[in-house]
Amino acid sequence: MKALTLFVATALPALPAFSEGGKTDVASAVRQAEERWEAAILKKDSKTVVELVASDYAAVNDKGQHEDKAALLSRVDKETDTLTSAKITDLKVHVYAPNVAVAIGDAAEKGADKEGKSFDRLYRFTDTWLERGGKWQCIAEQVSEVKRAP
Repeated sequence: MKALTLFVATALPALPAFSEGGKTDVASAVRQAEERWEAAILKKDSKTVVELVASDYAAVNDKGQHEDKAALLSRVDKETDTLTSAKITDLKVHVYAPNVAVAIGDAAEKGADKEGKSFDRLYRFTDTWLERGGKWQCIAEQVSEVKRAP
């Protein structure tokens, strides 16, 4: 019982420090990772996607299909659409621990498909991020297309 009391007495004072500046630092790191990921999609840069996605990544993509890291990378490499712009909008980061956060936002993408037909798409996503070994990686994702205009 004394060990539990000692643990609680030493751990609780550390919690407010995380809840203030620590949450801001985590949210900033996750925002930067989300921006890097969207920029990588714009450039079809699978090398950056490899860095940002965990080896045990699990997702449901915008087509409703289950997807692991290999499938995601294959899709990025084989993408036939040409993007002219891609940006993250309305991003909210919820921090749950010093190494866990969930990002919910929209990805607005414009471009042309392989036939040259223009598109303007909006995807809503939920990404779960985990910091491992000093590196933030997405471990889970759900994406839905919410708007498609010609």
